[in-house]
Amino acid sequence: MWNREVFLVLIYSLVCESFKPPLMFGGRPRTGFRIRDLDDKVKITLDSVPYTTPINFTQKIDHFDNGNTATFQQQYWHSDKFAKPNGPQFLMLGGEGPASYYDVVYESYPHIQWASQVGAGLWTLEHRFYGKSRPFPNQTTENLKYLTSRQYLADVADFIKYQNQQLKLTNPKWVVFGGSYSGALALWFRELYPDVAVGAVGSSGPVYAKLDFYEYLQVVDASLRTYDNNCAENTRSAFEKLSTYMTSDAGRAILTYYFTLVPAFKDLNITYEDIENFYSSAIGYYQNAVQYSRVNANVFITGASIPEVCKIMNTPAKDPVMNILWFVAYMSDTMDGGFIGLDNKWQDYIEYIQYTGYEDEGRAAARSWTWQTCNEFGYFQSTDAGGQIFGSKIPDNLYIDMCTEVFGPQYNIDYITNAVANTLKQYGGRDNYKGTNVVAPNGSLDPWHALGLYKSNDPSVVTYLIDGTAHCADMEPPSDSDNDSMKKLRIIIFENIKKWIGVSTEEKIVKKEKQEISNEKNEILGSFNQKRIKDASWNPKIKLNEDLADFYPDKIDPKTKHRPYKFGRFRYGNLPDPDDLAKDFNSTANWITQQLDHFDNANTKTWRQRWWRRSDFYKPGGPIFLMISGESTAGSKWVENDNVTYLTIAKALNADVYMVEHRYYGYSRPTGDQSTGNLKYLSSEQALADLAVFIDSINKAQSYQNPKWVTFGGSYSGALSAWFRQKYPDYTVGAVGSSGPVYAKVDFFEYLQVVEKSLRTYSDDCANNVGLAFVDIQHRLTTVEGRSQLNDIFKPSHLFDKNPPTVKDIQTFMASLIGSYQGAVQYSGDNTDAAIGMGIKEVCDIMLNSSYPPIQNVRRAFDLMNGGADVSVDNHYDDDVQFYKSNTFDINTSAGRSWIWQTCTEFGYFQSTDLGQNIFGSAVPVDYYIDFCTDVYGPSFNRSSIDNSIAFTQAGYGGIQNYTATNVVLPNGSLDPWHALGLYTDGTQGVISILINGTAHCADMYPARDTDVPGLMKARDQILQLVTQWKNLDDAFSKQRDNMQNYLEDLNSMVTKNNNVYSSTFKQINDGLAAYMGDGEVSSEVTTQTICNQISQLANSLPDVVFLTEKYFDFDPMNPVTPGICQQQLFSLVGTVNIGNGNPSPVGTAQNGIQTITNGVGNTANTVGGKIGDAANTVGEKVGNAVNTAGENLGNLAGNIQGGISSALNG
Repeated sequence: MWNREVFLVLIYSLVCESFKPPLMFGGRPRTGFRIRDLDDKVKITLDSVPYTTPINFTQKIDHFDNGNTATFQQQYWHSDKFAKPNGPQFLMLGGEGPASYYDVVYESYPHIQWASQVGAGLWTLEHRFYGKSRPFPNQTTENLKYLTSRQYLADVADFIKYQNQQLKLTNPKWVVFGGSYSGALALWFRELYPDVAVGAVGSSGPVYAKLDFYEYLQVVDASLRTYDNNCAENTRSAFEKLSTYMTSDAGRAILTYYFTLVPAFKDLNITYEDIENFYSSAIGYYQNAVQYSRVNANVFITGASIPEVCKIMNTPAKDPVMNILWFVAYMSDTMDGGFIGLDNKWQDYIEYIQYTGYEDEGRAAARSWTWQTCNEFGYFQSTDAGGQIFGSKIPDNLYIDMCTEVFGPQYNIDYITNAVANTLKQYGGRDNYKGTNVVAPNGSLDPWHALGLYKSNDPSVVTYLIDGTAHCADMEPPSDSDNDSMKKLRIIIFENIKKWIGVSTEEKIVKKEKQEISNEKNEILGSFNQKRIKDASWNPKIKLNEDLADFYPDKIDPKTKHRPYKFGRFRYGNLPDPDDLAKDFNSTANWITQQLDHFDNANTKTWRQRWWRRSDFYKPGGPIFLMISGESTAGSKWVENDNVTYLTIAKALNADVYMVEHRYYGYSRPTGDQSTGNLKYLSSEQALADLAVFIDSINKAQSYQNPKWVTFGGSYSGALSAWFRQKYPDYTVGAVGSSGPVYAKVDFFEYLQVVEKSLRTYSDDCANNVGLAFVDIQHRLTTVEGRSQLNDIFKPSHLFDKNPPTVKDIQTFMASLIGSYQGAVQYSGDNTDAAIGMGIKEVCDIMLNSSYPPIQNVRRAFDLMNGGADVSVDNHYDDDVQFYKSNTFDINTSAGRSWIWQTCTEFGYFQSTDLGQNIFGSAVPVDYYIDFCTDVYGPSFNRSSIDNSIAFTQAGYGGIQNYTATNVVLPNGSLDPWHALGLYTDGTQGVISILINGTAHCADMYPARDTDVPGLMKARDQILQLVTQWKNLDDAFSKQRDNMQNYLEDLNSMVTKNNNVYSSTFKQINDGLAAYMGDGEVSSEVTTQTICNQISQLANSLPDVVFLTEKYFDFDPMNPVTPGICQQQLFSLVGTVNIGNGNPSPVGTAQNGIQTITNGVGNTANTVGGKIGDAANTVGEKVGNAVNTAGENLGNLAGNIQGGISSALNG
């Protein structure tokens, strides 16, 4: 019976003699994921003893390099105790630890019981690099390159094929089994080698590789809370108190005493990693108890599980941290031979994993598994979910730093991100799993179930969530305490196995008891594209020369104290106004009525939206430009300053110009306030619908004929410009989206990656000094004396005192200081008043000034970026929360609340320090932003809702993988951190990407200067050329469509005069041409070749068709070379969208088929390009050489246009 007094005596009597690794790290127990019972005698019958001897199999080291003939000895065990001649074979796959004969001899295991009933042979094959299966004598990083899941799966395939030959199996029927990592391997094996195994059972298999596996600790929280909410809250309180101890020397001395820390905290030059490692060690005990709660094996049968956690955490204590100590001590005594202290020195753990030998198999296995997480899976169990019971303790940084420090600098965040993406691509993750004949059970208590498989359209894929059970519980011996859900699962598994091996007579097997925990994400992914703007039964009212600003009491106050750079948004918005020079045009705001909700027919409320027009450049037939305003008050300078880029294009092309203010920004206020209930009408989706209604209304009001709209925008509105072209392709002929973050992302760690890289590009010493300063700040934050010094240096908004600051207050302070560097880099030299003199050079000049220590220079940089030495540094989280909770519209401040709402409900864009080693350390993990969303808008705005919202955004707009719009140019600056979320293509799909070296955010939009870098000047020229082409090619398309319509009318008259004998052929020609011109649908069977053949057939019967075709299209349909000429003459301007699978394809964007010009900008790898001939692609068929001819003709046209523009500019 556990007795805490006994444990306290034990704790203080023990001395830590050497480093002992944590009981669990990264969700993996020290002994591996599979739990083994302790009493061998209970398991093994006398006649099974011969099967306990391992056998070696000669295996290839590299299955994918034919030139590598090296081999190694792979260990396996085999039992034929139950095997029938030519019977089935059951293979338990090895995982991330030594394999064991248990899996072929322990007859209480379910798979062995099933083997006995169907006469199956039993096998287990150890995983390469674990146990005695060692391809090399050591585990150097170079050798570990042969440790991959893919190599092991190939091991399994070769092993099975070899045994088939040895056993002379005529109809081999192998079933593979696995649990935890090997459960995923079993499912992947069936996917990759369906001809080698007839089925697979993959228990608790994390098939979804994921860098930041924050869901793990979410499930730990939920599992404890399900058992006892008080237990969860007591755990929260204990860890909050633990955090306060970490903020002072005295507090850390208490922790050293409580947890028997060697070395003591006072003997450490304490780092972020030391603190995070201490937290990780403590939290690991809770992970262990939940992950294996009441699994029918080892100590978990009756202890070391959730009930024991809660018994201890609910025990009254004067100091709640003592409850953590008592629980850790209990778990150590129960599982680990006694408690000798927690791990706190990060370098000790790193050195433990750096060991490359095999003398200690457990240590070797820890290194192997660490390699696999860094090289394939991620699975990093952070506290980045926000709002859970452990608080903000373990950022992803800890694991990324581990990968880098253990395996080398190349194993950084970029490498790991790509590795995880490759794993998902290789196996399909959980959403694109392609295997069949599998059962994938998971336990609802098990944190790993969050990465399990729950979706498949194939009925032979059986997914099953077992209520109230934990990790791999179904693999352990049956017990009287098994619940009905578990009992039912085992029946389902065995029935499926019998079906796979051909001994079942049942035609239908129950598939699953429960589906995924929540199908919410799957449901919302399909809903975005189904939305349509409701039919308007009203005519939007347009009011000219009346500014909505006159109707509201709040006015712009230049003396307003703005919040520093927050949530990636500069205090003036992400697109600051251009300067106030050369006011050649005095604008007046107008307004238009808009629907509050464009997609809810029951909601008839309307509101007034501001817009501006500039028409002095316009001549009939000119294009129409729409500048989209973003997340700030629309600035009239964007229609007044002749020198901004898009207005120089407007002047050159005789364009009419409009600008629209975004709903919920400036004076465009759809509701009376910004309450959370009202903000549901603030979304990019609603904003894009506003633009569509605006364009329709202006077209009618101005009676535009064949209007050629082009949208422009920068930063968020740059993304809107690109997304409008995607969602409403018929409304515009093209879009320019400068610095548009089209890829929505929760953890935007890349932002600070680019900040550091941009600083280093200017000066390594500058970046290094920033890093030194932030290490200094972090150290001072850990002591009362140090925080007093920070008061003197930084004058924080709330002076630090002797009371421990909260974790969130510290993160707020650090985020405020980091913001100075974000702002300086983002706008470095982008030709605005705000940025000139406040860029990288100026900040680095400060950081390189040796007259001051680096920490003082951080304050001086803050002064530069935030308005002077009298500005305090925010360090009070609750102040920020209260500021953004204010729901009253105020022209000076309320844009911040609106923008944070959009990041919390659509985009993420959270600029964390979760990128591994960097100059800012682990200062601001992503959970800081998650908690901010929750605290400002309410508990429903949590990590899960944010993830779902971003999935919705990606599904709706395509992200960077599925963006399909055409006639789009997307410029970005290489210095700008936002360029990391831009879209980059080779120019062949209708999207022209321009990465401009040495420029920052939206630099291409601002007035040109003599000092502009060459790439920036070239980019502006390119944008002009492209917009010109969109306009002219649209004219050509319109003429071609008129020709086709006239041709069809005359052709119809001909057919009618001939008594409609040829009406069937005419109908096919008519429907095909109409569809290709954007009036219908194109099926995969209706190709341009088909249409041209039908015209030739009709001409053969009706000679007048030859004359008619020559009249309109200048070719003879009876000529033997007609097919190529016909396709060129009819379809060279038409682009179609191939959606595959032979389904009808909407052709709303037919006029956008031609993309042109290939000009490199700077040294960007993303050249401006486009294959003009793509216009002639049909659904499922390319049109031969005619495309090249059309491309040459249109290329000449583009060249002439370009030449004319250059002459005009030079003149």
